[in-house]
Amino acid sequence: MGFSDLFVPKYLHSNPKVRIKFINKCEDLDFLEQMTEKDEDNTVVQAARDRIQALSASQSRTDYQTQ
Repeated sequence: MGFSDLFVPKYLHSNPKVRIKFINKCEDLDFLEQMTEKDEDNTVVQAARDRIQALSASQSRTDYQTQ
């Protein structure tokens, strides 16, 4: 962890594990999509894709139940 990591948002942290932890709590699909396009770490990109898929599936179930 670098000194600058103390002052940046979790999604910009130098440690990919911290960024993945952020992803697992994030519910903003647009933001997650941006992370899949801009993050340089493949594990972070995959975690964001998995989270998008999980949130989309959850939203689909919610939509179906309210009909």
